[in-house]
Amino acid sequence: MNRFFVAFAAIASSGIFSYSYWREWIGYKMLGEELVLQAVEKTEVPYFHASKEIYLKVLLVFGLVFGSIFIASILLTYKQKWGWVFGCFVLSMLSILAVMINGAIK
Repeated sequence: MNRFFVAFAAIASSGIFSYSYWREWIGYKMLGEELVLQAVEKTEVPYFHASKEIYLKVLLVFGLVFGSIFIASILLTYKQKWGWVFGCFVLSMLSILAVMINGAIK
């Protein structure tokens, strides 16, 4: 695979998720935005919609995970450590799998 595409995939995949989780967490904590949680009585709603505290913890944990992968991807691309950059891409994909499994837990 071309180094550019691996670096782009590692940075973009973790960066997009990092932005989305941090944006919602910072929006609630610092900008006073309202959280939109669904009713837990519905069968298709994940467990972390039960309370704001759990929801914010999930946002923070995944924001930290994707943020650290994002920063590591940028630094390792700059240092041209292509094996580690590919490792960051794999970690990003596994973290996305963790997000999907976390959302599937009822």
